[in-house]
Amino acid sequence: MPLQMKFVPFDPPQDKAKKNISKGTYTTNPPWHRVQSKVQMSAGGFTGNLNAGSILSGARFLSNNTTSTGGPVTAGTVTINSQSMGSFDYVTVGTTTISSFTNADWFTTTEDTNSAWIVVKGDLTINSGQTVIPTNRKLFTVIYVTGNLVVNGSISMGRRGANHSGTGTSGGYTAPVDIRIGTGTFSAVSNPQIPAAGGAGGNTRSTAGINSGTAGTNGGTGGGASGSKSSLGGTIGTAGAGAAGTCFCGGGAGGSVYNTGTGGTYTGGNAVANGGKGGDGGGQGTGNQVAIGGAGNPGGTGKYFSDPDSRTDGQTGLAGVLIVICEGSLSGSGTITSTGTPGTSFGVNGGGGGGGSVNVLYGTNPSNAVTVSATGSGSGGDGTARKLAIGSN
Repeated sequence: MPLQMKFVPFDPPQDKAKKNISKGTYTTNPPWHRVQSKVQMSAGGFTGNLNAGSILSGARFLSNNTTSTGGPVTAGTVTINSQSMGSFDYVTVGTTTISSFTNADWFTTTEDTNSAWIVVKGDLTINSGQTVIPTNRKLFTVIYVTGNLVVNGSISMGRRGANHSGTGTSGGYTAPVDIRIGTGTFSAVSNPQIPAAGGAGGNTRSTAGINSGTAGTNGGTGGGASGSKSSLGGTIGTAGAGAAGTCFCGGGAGGSVYNTGTGGTYTGGNAVANGGKGGDGGGQGTGNQVAIGGAGNPGGTGKYFSDPDSRTDGQTGLAGVLIVICEGSLSGSGTITSTGTPGTSFGVNGGGGGGGSVNVLYGTNPSNAVTVSATGSGSGGDGTARKLAIGSN
C-alpha cells in the first residue's frame, strides 16, 4: 500500500501565481494553472491522478511534487482542461546528459493507453548520435526541463503514435480530445492546443494515382493518404481511403488496388480510424504483381496474385505527438521530429501516413538552431511543427 498524504507544493521561480491548499487540492491563480489531485506518495514519488488546466501546468506540478524516481513510474489517469486522456507514466531526474540512450531508463512498455512524461529538474543535454524515442507507442510524450535544453542528437515520436482505436493490436480505446498545451499567449498563439481531429484522410481513388491526406493546422496532425490505383484496368477498382489524424497520431493510409482489366471490380481497404490498421491491398493480377497495404498500426496486408513471396504489407507505425518544454534556453544543432510513415514502394504503392504534432515551448532560444519537423510521407498530409515562447506564462 502506498503512503497517502496531503502534499503542499512550492511555486517554481517562473510561476508567480498564488496557491490555495484545501482538501488535497492544489490551486494556483489564474485558474488555468489549476491542478487538482489527491496526492499519493510512494518510494517512487507521485502515483495519483493528474488533473491540470494544461500540459504546462501539469508538468510544473510533477516537477514540484516528485524527486528522482530511479526509472519510469506508472501513475494514474490524466485530465487536462477537463478532458480525460488515458493514463500516464513519468520519470523524474536531475541534471542529465544522455550519451547512451536506454529505453527502460525513460519509458515503460505500456502501449497505446498511456502518455509518457519526462521531468528533468535541471538541465538536459542530448548528445549527437542519440535519439530519445520510446520503444512502445504512446498517446503522447511530454519532456519538461526546468533549466536549459541542449539538443545535439534528436527527440522523436516517429512511428510511435498510439493505436487508440481499441481494435486489432491496440492496447485499448481512448477517445480523441483537445489537448491544451498552455493557457495564455505563446508567441502570439492564444491557448495553444493539439486538436482532437487532425487533417482529413485522402478519399478513395478510382482513377490512376493517389489522393493526398490533408495537412493538420493549429497543432493538428496530418491525414493519411489513400492507397494508389494502378493505371491498368481503367476505372475497374477503387483504392482505399486514408484516415484522419487525431490528437494521438497521424492518420493511417488506405490500401492500393491492382486490376489487369480482365474483369471484376476490386477495392483496396480503408485505413482504420484512430491509429488502427492500414488499409489492405486488393485486386487481381498475375505473376509477381501485388497491391500493397497502407501504413498503419499495423500496416495493411498486401495482396499477392500468383507468387506468395511477392506479398508486400504496408509499413507499421504512425507519427506521434510530442510536447517539449524547457523553461530556460533551447539550443543545439539537433532535431525534434515526428514524421509520417512512408508508403511501401513496390508494384502498386500503398499510401503513407500523416505527419505528427511537434510542439516546443521555450524560455529563450537565441540560436534557433534546433530543427523541428512533422512532415507527412507518401502523400500523407503534413502535421504541425512549431516553437512557441513561454513568455510570462
